Amino acid sequence: MKVALSVFLLVFAANVSLAQESFLEKLKGYDLAQVIDPDSIGDDSLEKVEAPESLGYIGNDYERFRIHFTSFKKDPKNPLLYNVKGKTRVKDNICTFAGTFTVVSAEFDNTLEDFMDTDYKGLGIVCDVVIYEDKLQKGSGIIRGTLITDAFFDNKNKLIYNALMLMSDGFRNNQFTGTWTSYKNGISKKCNWGDFRIPESNDLDIGAGEFSVLEKYKNKGWESYYDAYCCDPDLPKTKAARKKEEEKWWL
Repeated sequence: MKVALSVFLLVFAANVSLAQESFLEKLKGYDLAQVIDPDSIGDDSLEKVEAPESLGYIGNDYERFRIHFTSFKKDPKNPLLYNVKGKTRVKDNICTFAGTFTVVSAEFDNTLEDFMDTDYKGLGIVCDVVIYEDKLQKGSGIIRGTLITDAFFDNKNKLIYNALMLMSDGFRNNQFTGTWTSYKNGISKKCNWGDFRIPESNDLDIGAGEFSVLEKYKNKGWESYYDAYCCDPDLPKTKAARKKEEEKWWL
């Protein structure tokens, strides 16, 4: 019995490994910019909406951290490597950066089988991320961590950002967990971000259906976000805050 179980486990592990390798090999033929940094996304009706800006924080006090990619390009020599450029922002401090996303695993995700088209195949993609902010700029450092992205292949074998549960409570995607380390003093801080929700946000996020900032963190860079979504949308203060949230600060 033990021998049979051992053989089964070995075969199962081998099959899982082969499946991962198969997905990784398949991903070499796709451009992940369309799921990690898309211009638009579609819910289960496949109606297109503008892709969100990431929500993020840095440090144990949940200081607001923003990141925007201005370039996300597949490496011409390594199809699982992506070269990125962009800007980060904490308070009014903005840094330019360059870095890499390396796809390290890709696994079949069957959690959506109950309502997805049977021809659709869910996929969980994991990337190692390294981002180098410009050393010459104030408050700059290195960001290292892991990004988990949910995507799916549709019935035409097109790779799509998985927003099929967009209208459900707690929806999230492109979840990054990592650290930011200062060039100046070597001090490291937790640095996480994501679409619609932030991983490990604890009491920063008190929202049930969607991300909502606890008022005590409002002065940690979340002022305009809090004012934009806490209250009556017709109030002048709310309208002004939403306009501020829509500013393209990276330009």
